[in-house]
Amino acid sequence: MVVVTSETVQAHFDQEALRGRRLFPDRNTVSGLGTWRKYERATDLMAEPSVRDVIDIGCNRGSVEVLFSQRHPVRIKDVRVAGVDVSIEAIAQARALGFDWCSFDAYDGKVLPFPDASFDLAILVEVIEHVIDKESLLHEIHRVLRPSGRVYLTTPNPECLALRIESVMWRVLRWVARRPNPAKDRFIASRDLTAALERAGLERVGAQAFGWPHAFIKIWNWGIMPPLPPSLLYRYQQFCLKRFERPGIPEWLSRRLHWSLVTLLRRR
Repeated sequence: MVVVTSETVQAHFDQEALRGRRLFPDRNTVSGLGTWRKYERATDLMAEPSVRDVIDIGCNRGSVEVLFSQRHPVRIKDVRVAGVDVSIEAIAQARALGFDWCSFDAYDGKVLPFPDASFDLAILVEVIEHVIDKESLLHEIHRVLRPSGRVYLTTPNPECLALRIESVMWRVLRWVARRPNPAKDRFIASRDLTAALERAGLERVGAQAFGWPHAFIKIWNWGIMPPLPPSLLYRYQQFCLKRFERPGIPEWLSRRLHWSLVTLLRRR
């Protein structure tokens, strides 16, 4: 059984940074489109006129910041971004970007190194599943947000059938190849996340959103169910996005189909 600790999470992302993970996923692949759209939404929120100070928690090598500079270059002079991450290697690479409107710092994953009421917006894109003490982090986020400050949070949905099946497939493949499973994930279910957010004094802006329908099983961008090559599976994914992001989809179906929980919150 894989034991996930703060130390194993840091070690994983240090190694990932050293291996040179690409800054952006390929938005034209079935694996990359969902992640790209999460980054894209984060940068659009950063570009809103009311936003001046942003904290990017789990910033890694600065992917969101690079995309923001590309999508909203005119806003760089008005927005200050503080990126924090537990990976020292990732932070070193983020600093090498040379963005004078950003600061990047390694931290302990527990206490955010900023005064109270410092930020208008907090971003956590696929981060909280790597955090051991989620409650403490959420309370820290509440502390550093200004009154009515917002949080954009995404995290894998452990109730998604495709995520469950693909996780088992990868564990089997790693066992066959005698490679260890990464000790980095502690997923949190939607109901538990909702309760933790409420206890931290964060409330949703609008209804719960699940985000990124995933009505297929894949491996290495090849469809297993349905059995499709990468190009056709990508088109099938586009169809699923249009079909299952419409209003009126039953909540029980959303919980089973949506790969990520995606929500926008504000500080009470």
